[in-house]
Amino acid sequence: MQTVNQEFLPWLKQAIPLTEHLGIKELQWRDKELIADLSLAPLVNDKGTGFGGGIAGLATLLGWCYVTLLLDERSQRCPVVVKESNNRFTAPITSDFSMHCWCEEEKGQESFLDRYAKKGRGSIQLLVEARQQGQAAFHYQGTYVALGN
Repeated sequence: MQTVNQEFLPWLKQAIPLTEHLGIKELQWRDKELIADLSLAPLVNDKGTGFGGGIAGLATLLGWCYVTLLLDERSQRCPVVVKESNNRFTAPITSDFSMHCWCEEEKGQESFLDRYAKKGRGSIQLLVEARQQGQAAFHYQGTYVALGN
C-alpha cells in the first residue's frame, strides 16, 4: 500500500480548496485501488448521518483523484473532468468511513493510458464504494475523461 499524502494531498487541498473541509484523513493506493479514509464530522446533516450531496461529491472527487494520480505515474498530468455519473445509497453513513475507487474493467487502466498516449484524450469508467465498519453504504459509477494538454 502506498500513501499519497505527502505530496498529492497538500496539492489537492490547494488546487481545490473545498477539499480542506471534506474530512479527508488519508489517501492510499493499493493494488489499483485508491482508498480514502474519511471523517464523518464535516459531512453530518440534520439527521446526524452523512449528507448525501457531500458523500456524492467525495465520490466524484475520489474518481478525479484516481485518474489524476494514474496520469501522474506517467508524468502526464492534464485536465480531467467527470463526464457522467450516478450513485445509490444503500444505508445511512453514521460514523467515520472509507471510500474505495477502482476500475472494474480488467485492463481498464492500461486501455485508458494507451488511448491517452495515442490520441491525447481518453476515458475510463470507475466505481466508488463508501464503506463503514466493513459494510457498503453507497455506490457510485462515473466516467472520467483526460483532455490532454
